[in-house]
Order: sequence, then structure tokens, then C-alpha cells
Amino acid sequence: MAASKQEWFYLWQNKIVLPDDTVVSRTCFGITSDYNNRRNNYEGHCGHSVQFRDLWLGPYRPIKNLEDRIKAEFHEYLVTGHRNFRYEWINEEVEYNQIKSWIDWELQDHPSINYFNQEQ
Repeated sequence: MAASKQEWFYLWQNKIVLPDDTVVSRTCFGITSDYNNRRNNYEGHCGHSVQFRDLWLGPYRPIKNLEDRIKAEFHEYLVTGHRNFRYEWINEEVEYNQIKSWIDWELQDHPSINYFNQEQ
């Protein structure tokens, strides 16, 4: 049987300037097969260096399930844009540590997904 495709689940924060000049921090999440390319894409869109705060690596299906669960759990806090599209950004009402703790709790009994220490 072929090995399962590996995917990354990531979290990062970005400061956003709202139309009234208020500055807030929002948390972005998502999955990718290549986190370095994903970082480059974000840097190209926002115009500054991007560093993922936390990364996890695992088989595609469990990583995709994690992404689906976070979208459901934080649905009412997802940033909504044009035509009511919900983005993979959790608004400033939810602190980063709360999101990270929720993910840690979700993954505590999931041995196929591992935390990736970026400082290795």
C-alpha cells in the first residue's frame, strides 16, 4: 500500500488595520503540502515576512479533518468578506492561545499528527 500523502496544518497571526484605523491581531489557519511555498505566497500578498507560529505534520485525511473541525468549532468567529465568504481567519475576539489550546486538545490522542518544532 502506498504511503499516505503528508500535509501541514499551520497557524499564524497577522496584524490588520481596520477601516477605522483600529489595529487587531487575527489568526490564520490552513493546510498545505509545502509550508515554505505557502509562506512565500502569504508574504507576496501581505508585503512582509511571515513566520508560522505553529505547525503540525500528518497524513492528509487527519489533517483535513482537523481543518474541517476548526472551521466548525470557530465558525461564528471566522472573518466574513465579499458575498459572505468565510475565510480561514479567526477574528480578534478569540485569542491565539485559545485556538492553540483547542488544537492541542483535539490532537492529544491522535498519534499520526506530530507537532513540528521550527527551531530544530
